[in-house]
Amino acid sequence: MMVRQWFVWTMRFAAVSALLVGGPACSDCSLSVSTTSLPNGTVGVRYFKELNSHCGGDTWFIQTGQLPPGIGLQDNGDLEGTPTMAGVFTFTVAVFDFGSGETAFKGLSLAVDEPAGDATPTTTATPTETPAS
Repeated sequence: MMVRQWFVWTMRFAAVSALLVGGPACSDCSLSVSTTSLPNGTVGVRYFKELNSHCGGDTWFIQTGQLPPGIGLQDNGDLEGTPTMAGVFTFTVAVFDFGSGETAFKGLSLAVDEPAGDATPTTTATPTETPAS
């Protein structure tokens, strides 16, 4: 009976440890950022893009460069916010995998455009005819 309890406890401990540590690393897989490009944003318009990774990834961060003002990178890989300045912003994102200890990097650019101008049509005055007297 004592050996059986020890075995059950050992298996539970191993299962919990694998969950906490992330389990054995995938031998045929290497962590990478799979997002290859980002759609343009527009000043004053909400922006959202989910970054993706291959073979894991637990937390995302900006390694170098700068995001457009008003946009942030969440720990889960979501780029979101409302940009406040037009331009092209170049940066390197990184994703870290707790289980394997790997970090992957990817250089990306996000172009933010000015909002479209006011499309109000202009009217021109037409001359009025004066009646002949």
